[in-house]
Amino acid sequence: MSDINVPIYNPSGEQTGTVELPERVFSVELHKESILRAFRRQMANKRRGTACTLTRGEVAGGGRKPYPQKGTGNARQGTIRSPLWPGGGITFGPRPRSYEMKMPQEERRKAIFSLLSEKAANGYLRVIDLSELEPKTKKVVSAFKSLGLEGKVLIALDESENQVLKAARNIPFASAILWQNLNVRDLLGCDFLLLSQKALGKIKEVWG
Repeated sequence: MSDINVPIYNPSGEQTGTVELPERVFSVELHKESILRAFRRQMANKRRGTACTLTRGEVAGGGRKPYPQKGTGNARQGTIRSPLWPGGGITFGPRPRSYEMKMPQEERRKAIFSLLSEKAANGYLRVIDLSELEPKTKKVVSAFKSLGLEGKVLIALDESENQVLKAARNIPFASAILWQNLNVRDLLGCDFLLLSQKALGKIKEVWG
């Protein structure tokens, strides 16, 4: 398979060379069904599922009838733990459960590759060499402006660029993650994807 060449920029916005994008990752047909399933899975797996209410059998108290069966004029009651009483049990209330959804790894990768390909095809992907970038929030913002990035920016980095990752996390309109944590939700929510040269190298090595 042939590869796609894209420019590499430095933090000043100047082109310093080109790099190949592997076709297996960055030239995939958009697969909306896989993207939708991957997004639903990601959101479902974030749910904690810890909401819990007590049934009438778990509420404290209520060991005897609250008042005699007859003669009071009230409806007959056997226990104050009844759902009809304030502080009583809850009928059909939420119980702890898992919302986890399973999805084949191949299909999850297809969803991510589809979105990466869409960014590359429409000019919303930039590759940057961060070797000369000082890991400070002000410098990262300046690099974004030099590259003409507007709106929500997602920057994907290598583990060795952890200091830049910390600096980018302070920017309100940007999200910074490690390349292996690229996911459908973040890719859908960003206007531009900024890949460091090292992160792209790891993507080519592992996925390409």
